[in-house]
Amino acid sequence: MLGVVVLVAAGAALVALGNVGPQDPAPLAQRVDPRLPDLSIAPLSELTPALRDDGRRFLRFGVTIVNVGEGDFRLRAGRSHVLADDWRVVQLVPEAGGGYTEHPTPATLVYGGDGHGHWHVREVEAHRVETPDGTVVGEVVKGGFCFFDTTSFAPDLPGAAPAKVYRSEGCGGQLDTRSTMGLSIGWGDEYPWHLLDQQIDVTDLPDGRYRVRAIADPFGWFDELDETNNEAWTDIELYESDGLPAIRILGSSDGSSPGPTP
Repeated sequence: MLGVVVLVAAGAALVALGNVGPQDPAPLAQRVDPRLPDLSIAPLSELTPALRDDGRRFLRFGVTIVNVGEGDFRLRAGRSHVLADDWRVVQLVPEAGGGYTEHPTPATLVYGGDGHGHWHVREVEAHRVETPDGTVVGEVVKGGFCFFDTTSFAPDLPGAAPAKVYRSEGCGGQLDTRSTMGLSIGWGDEYPWHLLDQQIDVTDLPDGRYRVRAIADPFGWFDELDETNNEAWTDIELYESDGLPAIRILGSSDGSSPGPTP
């Protein structure tokens, strides 16, 4: 009997540990005047070639998903217990008059994924290398992404938060059964080039012109104000210089001036 009591007590302790963040009030039954978020991609950063010790060539880049919509991008995830892998992810769509409605999604969570000790949403960002005619010749669908405010991107947007609202703590630890994450209006979440899935193998590509493209929400899981602006791209010329891979920047979706990149 003592053993049963100990096991029950231990289970209760794990459940107590398995909660992150405050409880949300009950959702509204239906939408009245929703303020939808709008996911997009900031101009690609740190786009550089790399040569590994084994001779393989890669393109490295930093990507920042940003929210340029009318409302916060909020996700709430939960699972049945601390050992379960049955995560369910719901988008919480804010209302102009207060409160929110729920938008169920097919998304799920994975732990870690980029060396961080928290939960990530699977496959919410895709990276591609394309030929000038649009043929995809390299692709990485990012294994996991935990949303929180890291970078002020558009502070002049109506409703933009003056300071960070969503933080990494909301992503949750390994024993948590709930996770709450999001992006404030006008804020972005940056993943630098050195993190997992921020590079594409181009070993087998001949020198020439290519487009590097990053796409937020590539499978259309989340409800947004505009579904047509979820990407950013940079056109490059790939070549070899003194035995090392090199690129020239030819242009980009934000209209920035072209120039060489070593």
